[in-house]
Amino acid sequence: MASTDDTSNFFKRADYSEEYWDRYLAARPEYDQPFYQCIYDYHQSHNGLTETALDVGTGPGQVAAELSSRFSRVIATDINTTHLSVAEHRLGPLITSHNKKKVSLVQCSAEDTANTLAPCSTDLIAAAECLPLIDADRAIEAFSRVLKPHGTLAIWFYGRPIFAEPEFAKTCQPLLESILDLSFGKVIKKVEGPELRAGWKRATDRMASFLDDVDLRGDEWRDVERWKWNSEHAMPFYGPEACDFEITSSSAVGPEEKVIERQEAGFWERRWDLEGVKRFVQVNLPTFDEKSRDERVESKYQELEVAMGGEGAIRKITWPVVLILASKK
Repeated sequence: MASTDDTSNFFKRADYSEEYWDRYLAARPEYDQPFYQCIYDYHQSHNGLTETALDVGTGPGQVAAELSSRFSRVIATDINTTHLSVAEHRLGPLITSHNKKKVSLVQCSAEDTANTLAPCSTDLIAAAECLPLIDADRAIEAFSRVLKPHGTLAIWFYGRPIFAEPEFAKTCQPLLESILDLSFGKVIKKVEGPELRAGWKRATDRMASFLDDVDLRGDEWRDVERWKWNSEHAMPFYGPEACDFEITSSSAVGPEEKVIERQEAGFWERRWDLEGVKRFVQVNLPTFDEKSRDERVESKYQELEVAMGGEGAIRKITWPVVLILASKK
């Protein structure tokens, strides 16, 4: 259950069990090897070392596990002790081996990374699915301090699911988006406390901007690349109907930055029946109450099941995704 403290840090408020993470991992896309290879190729092309990697907001530790196959040591951080306990259990021998301990778990927020780790101590930083949910300016500054020269910053985020088959997308996608709006609207519109409210606004604006508002200043970073898959689709998990504030997109993309756009209907493809859709909605973001559905939502689910092809029908799902790569000067 989530804390009721007024804080804009969603991860600090979330207190999730290992059972939750099982459902979360089943509902989310899987970062595949071609995607990781894109990061590794960039890192290698900038003469990056493979001694120490940092996984920010590790959650259940799946990114840390991948990084451990390429780096001699991985530091996995998270602000939430419950998340670290789950990661410790899931990472198993990577954590507990006395002879070849590969992954170290550290409790700290992304924004406080530089107060926890030594300057110029990491070769690559991975920040997966967290930038809209934190203070990005403070976090980016901290990342710059702990990265070595030629070190790589890799930030990525995926948004709302997309029905990938055109013959089903026309009817299924609006129903899914209505379900998301109704479900998240009940959470967002009942937010109490100015910090938490500001956190929802910040997260929504950043997703609407496709993370283009993340500022990577030229005096600290070079060779910035912004990879975007399926950017013709909206990234926020919910639309304006779910919000009682105006959604504002912005851009800090510099003229020297490289933007690469791809439209790939099979990117990180998942195959869901209606229960897969429900699972995604239930576990999507911290503070989401899986019991918050109402009759309107249930009616939409019934319509969606028919639109998907009936009971047990399985449809292809893809995602809007952004990956930002930058090399530390």
